[in-house]
Amino acid sequence: MPELPEVEVIRRDLVPRVEGRRIQSAKIAEPRLTRRRGTPGGVAAALVGRRVKALRRRGKFFIFDLGRDSLIVRLGMTGQLLWSENRHGFRPDQYTHAHLVFQGAGILYYRDIRKFGEMFILPTESVEQTLRVGVEPLGDAFTPEMLGEKCRSSTRIKSLLMNQAKIAGIGNIYADEALFRAGIRPTRRAASLRPEEIRSLRRAIRLVLQAGIRHRGSSIANYRDACGEPGRFAALHRVYQRHGEDCHACGTTIRRIVLGQRGTHFCPTCQR
Repeated sequence: MPELPEVEVIRRDLVPRVEGRRIQSAKIAEPRLTRRRGTPGGVAAALVGRRVKALRRRGKFFIFDLGRDSLIVRLGMTGQLLWSENRHGFRPDQYTHAHLVFQGAGILYYRDIRKFGEMFILPTESVEQTLRVGVEPLGDAFTPEMLGEKCRSSTRIKSLLMNQAKIAGIGNIYADEALFRAGIRPTRRAASLRPEEIRSLRRAIRLVLQAGIRHRGSSIANYRDACGEPGRFAALHRVYQRHGEDCHACGTTIRRIVLGQRGTHFCPTCQR
């Protein structure tokens, strides 16, 4: 699933292409995309003629600011937003479920194999209240003190990091990678972390997310940037999907367990 770095890479790719542009036409062919709110035809019709004032991100959500309303897009497990300058670029296939044509600019396609993604419109003033995502881990509000408050819980620390209502945008990949860099085992109870461990974890979260953005995301399977290119960060993973391989730091074999129904990777020596 695309996480914060992947969504941010795509957002940055699209900003110069869509901000200030008017949507000339729109089509949504998959009913599941608008299941949260509205119908495919209704959402598409509401987009025509609207100008994108800004393209923002909250956690894993894209927010296309249209003025009093905003188009919300979430990629789910396998969703992709792909930009084409004209109809001779990206060629839609059976998994291409929506597109927006921009005046004088190009076409933004939504492609999704598993169909877990979403597209819906909200009043801009109610976006935060409706999405209910937590603090942005790359923002100024994500302080050691704030993370410490969130860690006053018996929840496993990895599950806490992936709780979107607590911290926005961290998923399986970056939780594993941040915990490794902080030297914290994913099965630890959040409340067991000492103040110095919380500071180390905050620093590791920010570093790994920034590295993910810098290297254009982690392409494990379906992720592609807005131009259809894979990210480069997967080659730099230290634990995620490296089970059975040697730890780069100590040589111990990386282990994989299931935690909260998610595959979880860690070094039994480096992480305590």
